[in-house]
Amino acid sequence: MFFKRYLYSSTHIFPLAVYRTAFGFLMCFSLIRFIANGWVETCYLEPEFHFTYQYFDWIQPFDSAIAMYGIISVCALAALCIGLGLFYRMATVVFFFSFTYLELIEKSWYLNHYYFVSIIAFLLCLIPAHKGYSLDSKWIRGLRSNSVASWTTFILKLQISIVYFFAGIAKLKPDWLFEAMPLKIWLKAKTDLPLIGELFQYETTAYLFSYFGVLYDLSIPFLLWNKRTRPYAFIAVVVFHSLTAILFNIGLFPWIMIAGSVIFITAEEWKELLKKTPINLSLAIKEQYFKLSNLKLIFLAVFFAIQVLLPLRHFLYNENILWTERNFRFGWNVMLMEKNGYSVFYVEDKETGKRWAEYPKNHLTMIQEKQMSFQPDMIWQYARFLEIKYKEKGYKDVSVTVDTYVTLNGRPSRQYLSGNLNLLAVDRDDIYDHVLEE
Repeated sequence: MFFKRYLYSSTHIFPLAVYRTAFGFLMCFSLIRFIANGWVETCYLEPEFHFTYQYFDWIQPFDSAIAMYGIISVCALAALCIGLGLFYRMATVVFFFSFTYLELIEKSWYLNHYYFVSIIAFLLCLIPAHKGYSLDSKWIRGLRSNSVASWTTFILKLQISIVYFFAGIAKLKPDWLFEAMPLKIWLKAKTDLPLIGELFQYETTAYLFSYFGVLYDLSIPFLLWNKRTRPYAFIAVVVFHSLTAILFNIGLFPWIMIAGSVIFITAEEWKELLKKTPINLSLAIKEQYFKLSNLKLIFLAVFFAIQVLLPLRHFLYNENILWTERNFRFGWNVMLMEKNGYSVFYVEDKETGKRWAEYPKNHLTMIQEKQMSFQPDMIWQYARFLEIKYKEKGYKDVSVTVDTYVTLNGRPSRQYLSGNLNLLAVDRDDIYDHVLEE
């Protein structure tokens, strides 16, 4: 079978080594930045309550600041080791588990690129990206090799392509295509930028950006795979993500995707790019047949089947995913909405009939309150937190309702959940069925 022969054939390790280095150093910088910005306290130490992910409620932060700083420092050190190719096997495992642990503690900080980093970290655990151009290969006798199996670079390319393609599919929605939302809102807030800012006052600019965004996401994976179009595609990647980094506050996502695109550049292309530098890249490799066991092949097939199916979950429901947010996470729904909400909770003691208001700002951080106000499962979780809180105070039987209003992509604010709904009488998965129509 041709595809199997391709996966098991030899390829030069240099593209994999470049990607390993870029990924490791970028993640190390990201974690140092996280500490420097004071986000350890904001995300892990200050909150009275943490919004956990379903099935991972048991993952909680340590109460000790020393422990949390220690975990993040270990994660940053592991990322640095990945970049250097030092103790690579151990470093990838440590980075994957520590980074994913940090990600799972607090749902209000969910970002698509955090999820992407965990996936890439997991894949790197399976890949011998340290066999060349690493400290391990320099110091460990018999490890060094210029060749690796083609499947090692293929699975990284496939994962990056999945991100782009489904991000494009996610944009095929009326708000994005017919209203140029939310770009119409975001670009008008950037009219003060030098040189290009004046263009953002026109709605035409927002529509051009919207349609180019769809075209870019849907086409760039194929253009990167193709040898003839790859140089132009790489330039497009750099320009596109540099522009999004300037215009939008989306953290390191643009730089992560730029770094990801280097895995598509072949060793031959790298040699051509580096010919005017002191780096003399030898293209000689040892031709080998790296056969995968059937078990590993099945595992990878299942893994990528899941990666394809997860972004398609919301098509099972006839609803506006931007409004309900059912199955919204882990689906590469990138930059699709400007959404805000306001919520006031009411707790009632069923024994006495006494009812009082609970304002989320009294118990949540600013980002927790903002994210909770328009996400049904987080509203449900906060109601459960209030139930536990008041039961600890001696209230045996309480109900929790909420008055919550949400605005989506500039439309007028609408009531999100019925004010008569007892949130404690609803299961976690069923809360989405109680979201009122937009």
